[in-house]
Amino acid sequence: MWWFGPLTLTSLAVLASFGRHVTQAGVQVPRVRGVPVSKSSLYSPDRDFECLDGSLQLPYSRLNDDYCDCGDGSDEPGTAACANGSFYCQNSGYQALYIPSSRVNDGVCDCCDASDEYASNIQCVDNCHELRRKAWLEAQRAAELAKEGNKIRLEYIALGKQLSTENKAKLAKLRIDYDEAELIKKERENEKTVIEEREALALEKYKSPPQSEEQAKAENQNSAEEAAQFFQILDSDKSGTITVVELQTRATFDKDHNGEVSKEEALYFLNNQEEITQQEFIDFAWANVKPFLMLEKGVFKPAENVEREHLDDIEVGEGEEEEDLDEEGEDVEDQGRASEFEETGQAPETEAAPEPPQYDEETQAIVDEASRIRDRYREAERSLQELQTEIQKLEERTERDYGSDNEFASLDGQCFEHEDLEYVYSFCPYGRTSQRSKNGGSEVSLGQWHDWVGPSSNRYSMAKFDRGHTCWNGPARTCLVTLRCGVENKLLQVSEPSRCEYAMEFATPALCNPESNVSGKIHDEL
Repeated sequence: MWWFGPLTLTSLAVLASFGRHVTQAGVQVPRVRGVPVSKSSLYSPDRDFECLDGSLQLPYSRLNDDYCDCGDGSDEPGTAACANGSFYCQNSGYQALYIPSSRVNDGVCDCCDASDEYASNIQCVDNCHELRRKAWLEAQRAAELAKEGNKIRLEYIALGKQLSTENKAKLAKLRIDYDEAELIKKERENEKTVIEEREALALEKYKSPPQSEEQAKAENQNSAEEAAQFFQILDSDKSGTITVVELQTRATFDKDHNGEVSKEEALYFLNNQEEITQQEFIDFAWANVKPFLMLEKGVFKPAENVEREHLDDIEVGEGEEEEDLDEEGEDVEDQGRASEFEETGQAPETEAAPEPPQYDEETQAIVDEASRIRDRYREAERSLQELQTEIQKLEERTERDYGSDNEFASLDGQCFEHEDLEYVYSFCPYGRTSQRSKNGGSEVSLGQWHDWVGPSSNRYSMAKFDRGHTCWNGPARTCLVTLRCGVENKLLQVSEPSRCEYAMEFATPALCNPESNVSGKIHDEL
């Protein structure tokens, strides 16, 4: 049917109603505009139309009449009458899609086949075939990139399997060495017990008068109050307990001075428990926490019974944000005293230890022998701890998820940087993400490795980092890293979509698997 003359509301309704014709049983019947072929049977001209939500039945003539009858907008797929309606763009030769009905005849070409502007004054060009050609070229380039990157990925897989074999062999040897070191430590401990009993007897006559019960009680009370106050600072979520995660956000407890607080370091301060109450903190954990806290504030006072090797192990925490330090009251003078201790290994002159007493020759010989045996014991203990730490690290690596074919194993231990106008960002797979200002200042942790969190189609396309430094009056920082195929490992861009939540994009050959949807395939329909 051809329409001549000026367009009226009635003629617009007629134009809106029908799109192309659909062949059914050898007969061409009109297809309702804005409806895909797959749903044409629901809009049959042979019967009344029933709203797709089942709420109402209408005469066929009221379809696309520019009046919204159905609550779900299904009677007006080809007009803008229904606010909640949708229009189907067939886009032959390219990708079909739905657009909101409000965009129909609005003077903007949304469908590449121009079907959404059938009654407007705008002249739309059917560019579906041009879009198809561009999409095909992009898919072809993606496939070539995946093919080239996959060659490197296969090398990563071979290296990952080799590293896995080597790590397992090292772990077996370390466990044997650990058993031997444990026997040596027990021998040294027995020697130490014997000589210290002799030393205690020899020093009996040099003991100071015992402390009065009132003095001891007062000191214990002051220590408990100080511990309770610091507990409240550490209990950031005010849950009444301190957890490993809460300690990991504070650089105070970075024993090995590597820029992050590991779970093992946190457990050391929590008396090897995942979570402790305030009383447990006072009774068991405060003795370990206090020396590190005093060092951070630069007011460490060495006691006569503090062993030298314990002081050697204590390091000043770095990486705390400026606002956190302000809250705890650290000032420049305290930082200076802490730096002096770190550089010299000795307490500041203002806190100098008292002169040791002078012993007779026989007592001095026993004291010297006890000191030598204690040194040997400490050396054995330190060796055992180092072996235990190395075993734990290797165990973590052997259990770590390096991908379905160990393709990410070679990235463990590497770090990649990206610069913008203000910051330098760092991404260390299986390690941490961080940010530092180009104008100086300490590095800020954006999160430590958590796990792969990509979709089921490829969980290795996204990684999550959490437990970063806390924001001022905000949560701990987190970072989400999206990975994509690339012929080199490169941190492409960094953003902060939400406060304290960062996003990174990283290209790597490890994700260039031609069999994965992530790498990109050339679809035949393109």
